[in-house]
Amino acid sequence: MQDLIIYNENQVIIQSNNKTYQETKENFLDDYEKKVNYQTIDYNRTTQTCWLNGEAFQAYPNTVCEDILNSIDTLLENQAKREYIAPTIDELKAIKLLEVDNWIADKITGGFISECTGKPVRYDSDRDTQNTVSSDLNTIYLSPEKFNENFPNGYPMRGYPENANIKQVYFLTKEQLLQWNVDLGLHRGTCKQNGWVKQAQVEEALSKEDLDAIILD
Repeated sequence: MQDLIIYNENQVIIQSNNKTYQETKENFLDDYEKKVNYQTIDYNRTTQTCWLNGEAFQAYPNTVCEDILNSIDTLLENQAKREYIAPTIDELKAIKLLEVDNWIADKITGGFISECTGKPVRYDSDRDTQNTVSSDLNTIYLSPEKFNENFPNGYPMRGYPENANIKQVYFLTKEQLLQWNVDLGLHRGTCKQNGWVKQAQVEEALSKEDLDAIILD
């Protein structure tokens, strides 16, 4: 890509550092924020040619043209700012509601506390764990005798003991596993209720600042 300037009443094209800026003359002057005392420019840094106001073979390099080429980043930034359209409050709310939905899902699958063994343990609650336990619970309800056959040492469940950061495996009895599942259901319900509160706050928001004030922690 050649470094060049094409500047006339119809268009402005600037290529520099493998970047291209294209605009109307009026918008270019707004983005450049400096006065240009030429009506037309045909300038090529690569071939070292300079046409000004339709006259060929002008002195090269030209200070104004070099400054324009060197301002390519500023031109592109100002162009982007000028063309930026701020999202409406409804669009911002839609984005925030998606964030809340993801937050709820992460809370549900991020682990939960159960005292099914008599002591508080933070157990896994990712989707795979939930689906696996759900399937095995169906077996327990339909064929209770198979629980001991399938899990003679107890149902293996991973979790962190209280105030510990090393995961352990707990072998739950049938009764403990059922309580584990009850506690998981309560955990999911709490997460969803907290999410509904956040969703209501989003719906009531009147501005971007109101939405930014809704903290998802």
